[in-house]
Amino acid sequence: MRWFFWLLLCAFIGYCADRKGRNMWAWGLAALVLSPVIVGIVLALMPDEKGNGGNHLSRSYSDNEEDEEQEERRCPECGYLADAREQHCPRCGEMLW
Repeated sequence: MRWFFWLLLCAFIGYCADRKGRNMWAWGLAALVLSPVIVGIVLALMPDEKGNGGNHLSRSYSDNEEDEEQEERRCPECGYLADAREQHCPRCGEMLW
């Protein structure tokens, strides 16, 4: 009966790893060999690889993405990419925020 719960926990670790964008088979096997508790704690402390996890506060951007956001703004009305220094969209005249 203990082995059943052990395997169930290992499968759960694999599922959680997959949800975080990690290899579910590798993490499940690591949990099977080492310990589901230890591997689960390590997995919980690691950041998401997918970037669309539930916690949006921990989402990080690379320097290139930050530079791109500062150089251009997307118009909320027509979707045109305008220069970040412009206050109004050159295509439709909508205020850019």
